[in-house]
Amino acid sequence: MVDTVWVEVQQRLRACLLAKDFEAWITPLRATRWIDRELVLEASSGFAAEWVREHHREAIEQALGEVAGAPACVRVVVNRALEVPRAERRPPRRATAETTAATGAVSRPTPAARCTFANFVVGDSNRVAYGAACAVVEHPGTRFNPLFVYGGVGLGKTHLLSAIAEASTARRGAGAVAYLSAENFVNEMIAALRRRQMERFRQRFRGIGTLIVDDIQFLGDKQRSQEEFTHTFNALHDGRKQIVVASDRAPHDLPGIDDTLRSRFAAGLLADVKAPDPVLRRALVARKAAEKGLELPDDVVEHVASDWCANGRELEGVLLRLEAYAMLAERAITLDLVHEALAPYVKVRAERPTLARIVAEVCRQFELTQAELTSSSRAARVSVPRQLAMYLCREHTDEPLNAIGAELGGRDHSTVVHALGAIEQRLQRDAALRDTVTRLRQRLVG
Repeated sequence: MVDTVWVEVQQRLRACLLAKDFEAWITPLRATRWIDRELVLEASSGFAAEWVREHHREAIEQALGEVAGAPACVRVVVNRALEVPRAERRPPRRATAETTAATGAVSRPTPAARCTFANFVVGDSNRVAYGAACAVVEHPGTRFNPLFVYGGVGLGKTHLLSAIAEASTARRGAGAVAYLSAENFVNEMIAALRRRQMERFRQRFRGIGTLIVDDIQFLGDKQRSQEEFTHTFNALHDGRKQIVVASDRAPHDLPGIDDTLRSRFAAGLLADVKAPDPVLRRALVARKAAEKGLELPDDVVEHVASDWCANGRELEGVLLRLEAYAMLAERAITLDLVHEALAPYVKVRAERPTLARIVAEVCRQFELTQAELTSSSRAARVSVPRQLAMYLCREHTDEPLNAIGAELGGRDHSTVVHALGAIEQRLQRDAALRDTVTRLRQRLVG
């Protein structure tokens, strides 16, 4: 019960806190008790406990009240035994730069047990990607090399990569498989450069049989990292070793990626993972509910599949809310309960912003007229808001890039791709812009 409540609270906190604050102060906490509308959280030190009380208690209690359906309080206590066991309780899913550099070992896949081929729900929207993933395990380096899996958030790309890693490791041993994110590839390369161990780094990655890299878009505008990855790619491909990469968009839509590397990706099989169709949605709801031990009537399955299953992550969140609400209310999950539990989220979903509304909100935020925003001006006071508008249009709508460019003054596809990359890079280093984006997102979703 306490775990269910805490997971639901964390979901809300992740949406309202900066990512760095969430990871630094919320993730390390452990929920130990939920009694009489009081949630007890443990921190690993007095300093951490005091910081959470002073800076985050209000946000935690607000999220807790939403989950509980009534005001609730939080008590933060110290448990100094947490620091060592935490590493055992929550092993990293992918090797980090520091651990890999220290041990000299190849990054090894450690996929979650639930992310296997056996529990991947197949439908028309992901059948090609699933079939290709199975094929590269059976015939690595021969049929589909490289395999480039792409699609939106929460549609199962990482599940497929984890399944490939798990199955390949079972067949050929952990030493033959490297599974990591593009960010970790960059971090490991930087660590090797600092230690003057680049040759060791190259030998490590080029001596494996299957390389699996998630979130390849992270390499955008990182020229040195792209060069090193290209060399690794070429060495493995020439040696008929299997390469699998995943991204949130197709190779030709990747901003800041060198044409040479883009062409390498496009030379293999491009497997698009699309949003689930109605049949797949119902299957997903049934499977996910069964995994959680939830008994859902047919009308609830149909309702959730129809209105609350745009992707796997949304479905996970919805089922967590239903489980928590049913437990707290001590009621069975019925269609009436579903409407009650999800009522706070209906308005947000109903008001999905249009291109025109996003443009209007950006103009309002930066005190620009629409004519100024869509003009040919390259002044920073206009160009940055224009790029940001393109970024938000891509994030909050399903409109194609050409339509987004047309809305922002008739820009072409490549201009929008450049804008997406430019804003993603700015957000990494500009705290003020991140705050602005947070405010705009809050207004756009009501």
